[in-house]
Amino acid sequence: MFPLGKIKTGILAVVLFTPFAAGDAPLPETLLCVGDPQRPVRVEVASTPEQRARGLMERDRLAADAGMLFRFDPPATAEQGFYMYRTRIPLDIAFLDADGRILDIQTMTPCESRVAVLCRVYRPGQGYHQALEVNAGYFQRHGIRPGDRVRPARGDTCR
Repeated sequence: MFPLGKIKTGILAVVLFTPFAAGDAPLPETLLCVGDPQRPVRVEVASTPEQRARGLMERDRLAADAGMLFRFDPPATAEQGFYMYRTRIPLDIAFLDADGRILDIQTMTPCESRVAVLCRVYRPGQGYHQALEVNAGYFQRHGIRPGDRVRPARGDTCR
């Protein structure tokens, strides 16, 4: 997955085709509580443009209760979205407001194209502060829907 917004073509080419080293530094992790009842999800946190650009690309699997949280400061605009270029596993994405309320949930499928700009872009239709990616079907299986909240865990629990 890759966040994609209004980017000039020259910059887009640099970002999309910059190689990522296999030894990239691990991202910070945290535990989130999602939905009602609260479900724990261990996430990697992508806060910088480089971390968000890398996202979950090139991974073959994601643990059942794991994901990636993308933070935006300043918040992302309605035109900014995500695509699945070089992402191998189907994912659900929840777009979150400043209070962690889910604005929209979409299921994203891997893009088969070798040309990044031919991949579908997933946008929530409104600005957002964060986006949470988990395995496809996670939100539906757990009855999580727009309006539900995502919050940081207290310690190592969602109680």
